[in-house]
Amino acid sequence: MTRRARCVISGLRWCSLWFVTAAAGVLAEADAGAWLKEALEASGRWERTAAELREENARLRQESAGLREELARRDALAEETAAELAVLKRLVFGRSSERARPDAAGKGDEGNRDGGAGDRTGGRTGGQRGPGARAGRRDYPHLPKAEVIWDFPGGGYCCPECGEPFSPLGSHLSGEQLDWQVTVRVVAHCRRRYKRACSCRVPATVMAPGPPKAIGKGLFSNGFIAMLLTERFAAGRSMNSLVTGLSRQGAEISAATLAGTCAQAAGLLEPLARAIAVRNRESWHLHADETTWRVFAPRDGSGPAKWWLWVFIGPDTACFVMDPSRSGQVLARHAGIDAETGQLTADSDGGPRSLVISSDFYAVYQSAGKKADGLVNLYCWAHVRRHFVRAGDASPVQLKYWTEGWLELIRALYAAHEGLMAAWQENAAPAAREKDAAAARLETAREAWDDAVTSIDETRKKQAQAPGLQEPAKKALATLNREWDGLIAHRDYPMISLDNNRAEQTIRGPVVTRKNAGGSRNGDSARSAAAIWTVTATAQLTGLNLITYLTAYLDECGRNAGKPLAGPALERFLPWNANPEDLATWAQPPPPG
Repeated sequence: MTRRARCVISGLRWCSLWFVTAAAGVLAEADAGAWLKEALEASGRWERTAAELREENARLRQESAGLREELARRDALAEETAAELAVLKRLVFGRSSERARPDAAGKGDEGNRDGGAGDRTGGRTGGQRGPGARAGRRDYPHLPKAEVIWDFPGGGYCCPECGEPFSPLGSHLSGEQLDWQVTVRVVAHCRRRYKRACSCRVPATVMAPGPPKAIGKGLFSNGFIAMLLTERFAAGRSMNSLVTGLSRQGAEISAATLAGTCAQAAGLLEPLARAIAVRNRESWHLHADETTWRVFAPRDGSGPAKWWLWVFIGPDTACFVMDPSRSGQVLARHAGIDAETGQLTADSDGGPRSLVISSDFYAVYQSAGKKADGLVNLYCWAHVRRHFVRAGDASPVQLKYWTEGWLELIRALYAAHEGLMAAWQENAAPAAREKDAAAARLETAREAWDDAVTSIDETRKKQAQAPGLQEPAKKALATLNREWDGLIAHRDYPMISLDNNRAEQTIRGPVVTRKNAGGSRNGDSARSAAAIWTVTATAQLTGLNLITYLTAYLDECGRNAGKPLAGPALERFLPWNANPEDLATWAQPPPPG
């Protein structure tokens, strides 16, 4: 083989190798590009996946935070529910918060400042209990007495051996007992008739006047009607209870008959209730409270409806107002507040008028006090005390000593107020030689009050800034802080009690009636009930016997041809105008028979 051939063959070999190498490079470059493209696509997918995971993680974090908030809210709700349950158990099954607690017996709680209801025997154990624990058995010389003779069967006694009769030796008084008899009887009124025995020109026959019937053709006597009103409204008995009680005595009377009699009697008492309301509105100080009342068939046909029964207690009157609303318009109408300006109306002589209202923390009283010049709000310290008691009931372990501390502070305030009230009464009309001493005692009592209020003020401010206080305690302190101005305003009115118990005790009778009877059939009967409560509550406030007082009033209506009284006849039955003889008579139980 020639050299040229070898060169040609070698060239061909190099060309083939170049081509192979070039082809391999091309293939390698193509694989690298595909791999790079695939890697970029995979990287994009991973980035998208990472972004999706980050979004999912953020969403899960947000959901986790929401769940934690929901869990915290539910824990707080469970704690609040447990606290409310503890308070409700305390209200239903526990001792009244106004009475001394077992661990505070003898400390002189303000609800029972004479030593506490839990220690009526002065710390003695095994002593006498019950209503007669303090004074022993009472005597009742004013009640009629009936003598009952007890003898052996057949009368007399014979010797069991020979049969010889024993000689009478007199009687032995073995003791006296109170006997309770309810008698429903039919009274037959026999009117005496007389014939003329002279020749004068006068009627030939005359007949004595009959009984003064308040309800002319009614079935019942005035005494029966007075008893019915007393049992139905003052005692709070339902109509079904009265029907059942009368049937036990043999008197089958329908509920409709009794209801109609109550309605007619309410019409006779209406002028008396209006006169009481007028005097109540003119009072310089009122205790006020309200409660719900049910009307089953109101005139608009949307029954049963919730109405509201308001009570306003003056110095010598008690006025009930029945209204479908709980708004401030009811307070404005009764207290004499202008609806447009919110100011007190002028006095009867045209001068500026002032009014003090003792109440709870209802917004209507607060709003009226903020708008009206001359209207002063006095808030109830017993309500504040209940907030602290309920806080302790809601968390008895953590807040036991906290609650006891606050009750001690409030107890000291009540004691200071008692001293202030006594000093004010002594200073109101002191003897000439005691004038300076009475003024000094009043100043000392005011300083004691200021010290008690300062202690409460410093404690509430300090605890408001303390971290970690339980939620029930925070709510009690918030209530105290919110109503502080109306609570400390009692300093300028020492003649007024620190609480609104007087209104709450007066409205308790209608509340008992509501629980027993459910409510009133319609709006007219509801308002009639309010008028009757106005009369009965005012009579009880004056110390009158309801049956005697109502019977005397109905007798006078009977003498007035069964019409409501007016003028001087009505003025006679207003307790603040009545003469002492009538008041003394009306304060006694009704005469027997």
